[in-house]
Amino acid sequence: MAPDIPRPPTLRRSCQACARGKRRCDQRWPRCTRCQTRRIDCEYVNIPLTVGSDRSSSPERTTAPTLQLTRKRPSTPSIHLPLPLEITKGYSQNIIAFLVSGMRSYPSSFASNMKTHFIHPDLWPHPSSPPSQIRDIHALCKLHTTTNSATLLPLIKQKSSSLLRQINHTTSFEEMLATAQALLLAQCMLILAEDDPATARYSESISTMLFNLGQKLWQQAPVQLPGSLSPRRAWLFAESVRRTIIVGFILRSVYSLKKRNYSVRTPFVDSLPFDVRTSLWDQDTQGWNTGVGESLDFMVSLHQYSSMMEQGMIHGISDFGGLILAACKGRAVAGLPYPPARGYKVY
Repeated sequence: MAPDIPRPPTLRRSCQACARGKRRCDQRWPRCTRCQTRRIDCEYVNIPLTVGSDRSSSPERTTAPTLQLTRKRPSTPSIHLPLPLEITKGYSQNIIAFLVSGMRSYPSSFASNMKTHFIHPDLWPHPSSPPSQIRDIHALCKLHTTTNSATLLPLIKQKSSSLLRQINHTTSFEEMLATAQALLLAQCMLILAEDDPATARYSESISTMLFNLGQKLWQQAPVQLPGSLSPRRAWLFAESVRRTIIVGFILRSVYSLKKRNYSVRTPFVDSLPFDVRTSLWDQDTQGWNTGVGESLDFMVSLHQYSSMMEQGMIHGISDFGGLILAACKGRAVAGLPYPPARGYKVY
């Protein structure tokens, strides 16, 4: 006997009783007028999008909370908000501590050599003269490594607020990228501070700001780069954009994990493009020219890359890859199966 084939979902709004009787249903909630008159059960496959405005109905009729939408005129179709596709995740305290430590290391790393996993000094035409946002945050990071962080926090907060205002008034994407990178460094110093009473509790506004920052960069990133850029600088620019977006979302997740012991991930983050050749980030011009290839097989989604690491398909995982693995999968590199002699990839 053939198994029952599941029926496809229906968009019908009429109640079951009116649909079976082929009668018009006024879609009242929780019971339509016909079912209420006949005193029978009124069941809906889908909650009605509208609720009648007749106030003379029975007191038994109530309004469905959060699902009530006003019926629009036919000439003005209604636009429904997308579903909040977020998945809650919770990690072990060891993984959370590892992620917090990794994010906290960015300001000190940038202070020492003006380079992090998402900021590369060779991106600028004249490394000795980076954008003003980068210069200012570099000076602040150097102070952060040598000064009591508690006394420096008001200055970092002021700078963070200034960068947040500035990012909405940038004149080029390059300026927007530099501003976003400086803002992320400021947030690493602020929201991961140990003893700051202002950041003791989780703030939804900070999480929203970091989310919007990544979305803004992704939406306004140029499709094509100027032909005046050398192949290496063009790659560094594209990689800087991708890594800045990824680090922004990792920081958002780490902030939530530190304050609430859980976080959320979204399909948008999982689908971000990622270049698996992470070692090229630390290569000089000669090494980059030797290691780069023309194949597009090196581009995968962030979800694919973290899954490849988790399954033991990548040999020699970089520090940045270790942070991605911890943020996406909640696992440490040390706990991964060692790649076999065949079937793994080295990047």
